[in-house]
Amino acid sequence: MTRFNKFVKNASIVLAIIGLGFFVFDIVIFSRLQPRMVVFNVLTQAEENLFFGTGAGLLVYLGFCISALLHIANYLRKAPEVKFRYIALVVGIILSLLFVFSDFALMNDIVKQYRLGLSQPEWLLVYVLMGFQVVTLCVYLIVQRVSLSKEVLLQQVALDSNIYLAAQYIGLVCGFIGLSFSVLGFIFPGGWNLAVHTTITMIILLIPYALAVGYWLITKIQEKKLLYDEKQLQDIGKSSFLTLIVSAAIMISLFIANYNNLAGITSMLWLPVLLFSILFLFSLGNIYFSWKE
Repeated sequence: MTRFNKFVKNASIVLAIIGLGFFVFDIVIFSRLQPRMVVFNVLTQAEENLFFGTGAGLLVYLGFCISALLHIANYLRKAPEVKFRYIALVVGIILSLLFVFSDFALMNDIVKQYRLGLSQPEWLLVYVLMGFQVVTLCVYLIVQRVSLSKEVLLQQVALDSNIYLAAQYIGLVCGFIGLSFSVLGFIFPGGWNLAVHTTITMIILLIPYALAVGYWLITKIQEKKLLYDEKQLQDIGKSSFLTLIVSAAIMISLFIANYNNLAGITSMLWLPVLLFSILFLFSLGNIYFSWKE
């Protein structure tokens, strides 16, 4: 194990333990403040500071997600095969990373609505998202202890198909979430904001995929190999063709369905729909063809 890989592994474990402690702290603080905030009791300055202090734990958790993804990525480079539990863990960590930004947004909404004397339905979603993040953190610690530290790795870096395949799974998840979020815009057009819900969301959802592709490119440069082998080139060609056909059908359907209202919510969502449908379909095609003989 290289010095960098060992550092990433140890950092992930330390940040996971600290993050778990922060989540316990957050739950205790929320259980004290929520009953008072929903009935609009006045909070002291110390209580307000405690509420905003819970954000520090989310920053620690963000660091954990990044280091854990690097740790698993380094492992997959020398793993004999990409097992489902590692892909599932990567997907869980990616979702948890994206949920960190949702946590901040929800907490900000809670404070605004409390100060305006409005109801705060976001509390339930905060607990759900943080519960998922705690479960992901605990699963990582278990997998790290039981599997990642004990399985025999290849002496030489495996074919880049491991990292390549992991990047496709990440693209699949980010594309699916982006498409699902875009659908919400058509369901609730009145509350949609171009800057927050379209622009910022696109950037956040593309970050994990960009990191995965960037890591894959770095490994290719280090190994001084061609970007794609013959099988991957064939898979990419098939996936690109299918993506072109299906994404074009989606956009034509969107155009026809909103023909009389193209200046409405469609003007804010056509790009996310196009972008995430391409990402989802392209990644799905590559995964399917990579497993098909």
